Amino acid sequence: MKKVLVIFLLVFGITNMLADSVEESVLEASNTMKKLTRSQNGIPMSIIKDAKAIVVVPDAVKFGFFIGGKYGEGVAVIKKEDGSWSYPFFIKLGGGSLGFQIGLEVVESIFVFRTKNSVEELLSDKFTLGVEASASAGPISANVDKSTEVDMSAEIFTYSQNSGLFAGAIFNGAVISNDDEKNRALYGNDVNVKKIVTSENLSDAYSVQEFLKNLNNLMEK
Repeated sequence: MKKVLVIFLLVFGITNMLADSVEESVLEASNTMKKLTRSQNGIPMSIIKDAKAIVVVPDAVKFGFFIGGKYGEGVAVIKKEDGSWSYPFFIKLGGGSLGFQIGLEVVESIFVFRTKNSVEELLSDKFTLGVEASASAGPISANVDKSTEVDMSAEIFTYSQNSGLFAGAIFNGAVISNDDEKNRALYGNDVNVKKIVTSENLSDAYSVQEFLKNLNNLMEK
């Protein structure tokens, strides 16, 4: 009986720790979203308001020595038919790349999904940026109208703020996939991404409500 109790307490403790961790991850994503949209040369509000979906990755790591890689975890939201936003769900960013690159870089990033096709790829569990959906570095406030400098036909615009030292590859070739473990830790074992993005009253967690409040505040600017 004591062994059963110990095992129960261990499992319960690990579950609670994971739940706390996912709440912190949502808040980090919320803070990154505010940071990258409030800077002087940040993401134009017109781009944000026209988004069909948004992915926020607070701490992606790009590394390499001629052959490189990328890894990060983030939060995604989908715009519904009525213009409201879905509950956030967790994604993972990964993948390798070839080409000249050296160093280590921590990147705060936002991916703005601009088409129905790109949203369908995001919901498909796993897809590759620049392959299943075209991706390009997005315009910033100073050059949003200079289409000759930006691929304005790209389905996904990527924005990043960097620290550290890195030269070379960008996010094309990175794989975005759903993080089912974190989604279950936040919303419960009976959820999947489809249920998360279609539900109306799924969670009243502070981190979730704070993320949605900050996003809706952006829409009102």
